[in-house]
Amino acid sequence: MVTELRRIIIRRTAGTFDHRKRRLIVRLEPGDVIGIKEERTHKWFSAPLSRVFHQIVQWNVLAEKAVKKSRRKT
Repeated sequence: MVTELRRIIIRRTAGTFDHRKRRLIVRLEPGDVIGIKEERTHKWFSAPLSRVFHQIVQWNVLAEKAVKKSRRKT
């Protein structure tokens, strides 16, 4: 069952990331906005979920095209 987002939900990632060996904090907000920041920092980076979804789809399409192109060369 999926519930509608009515309040801010904040979660920390399980592992660290290469950039500065810090975990990320993810914030889901009503109005379909996602925010991400590094742990122990103050600067949030936010975007509408629709734009994030669109970007992820583009990355996946490009990755699939690259795989198909590499298969054709061999």
